[in-house]
Amino acid sequence: MIPDGDPKAWAEQQRAEDAALVRRLRRAEFRGEEMKLTQERLWAYATVSLNSWCSNRKIVELVRASTPVHAKFDMDSRHSDVLRANQQERLDLVITTVMGAWTAFLEHALHGGGWNPRWEPEVPDPTAGRRPSAAGLRTYFTRGVLQSFPRHYRKWCLRQDQRLAELGVMDDWAVNLSPWWTAGSPFEDESALVNAWLNDFLAGLPDHTRHMFRMVYEGYSYAEIGETLGIKAESVADRIYRLRRRNRERRDLFREQYHELTGHFPSEGVDDRMAAALQRRAQQARQAGVLR
Repeated sequence: MIPDGDPKAWAEQQRAEDAALVRRLRRAEFRGEEMKLTQERLWAYATVSLNSWCSNRKIVELVRASTPVHAKFDMDSRHSDVLRANQQERLDLVITTVMGAWTAFLEHALHGGGWNPRWEPEVPDPTAGRRPSAAGLRTYFTRGVLQSFPRHYRKWCLRQDQRLAELGVMDDWAVNLSPWWTAGSPFEDESALVNAWLNDFLAGLPDHTRHMFRMVYEGYSYAEIGETLGIKAESVADRIYRLRRRNRERRDLFREQYHELTGHFPSEGVDDRMAAALQRRAQQARQAGVLR
């Protein structure tokens, strides 16, 4: 009997059972019902684990620890937002990764004998604080899944960006305020400075945040924006709230800079005119047939 709460003894027993399983599978030439059940068991374990890690973003830390090749692996916030919020997209990526890792596992771990009861990862896991002990088939396969994740993740990102590009969401967006001022307007001398400030503000935003901001001014609801970008409406609302707060902070800084350049503060209502310019630019894009 294995004492309760003795993980080392349980791990030893699991490795012994896995070793006996591999011997049986080899005698059956890795075919038959037991092989099918083994595949289902390993796929299920890796799928559940990878789905959880993509959801809570632990995937980055674990991929980096899986091999030195991926020590600098990272995920940008836009794509990680989609993976956390969109269960279907997450599962599609997870299942594709697991399926892709299975071929290499069959070839190297089973047919090639890469796994054995005393197998240990070549690279220590820095998050564990010590060198990991020998591991069973599930851990061996899951580590292979982690090592193959970046390749499938990059392909998934390309498909996501291509879809957004087809929708027109990834287009650049510059705002021209000039048409809003006519000769002799008291706002004429402000136009160049305000236009430069607004475009500088937009250019300084992360791409996905700028696209959210653009779609808000085009009249889309948070739910529609979330559906287009593949994230929750609540995430859109949070981003827009933080963006508008940042806008207010930058606007106050702009007023001080404007005063230093001109000797006076911009006239009242300049913020309304900038908002109106954004809306005008958005309307022009929609009237030109730019579909989101």
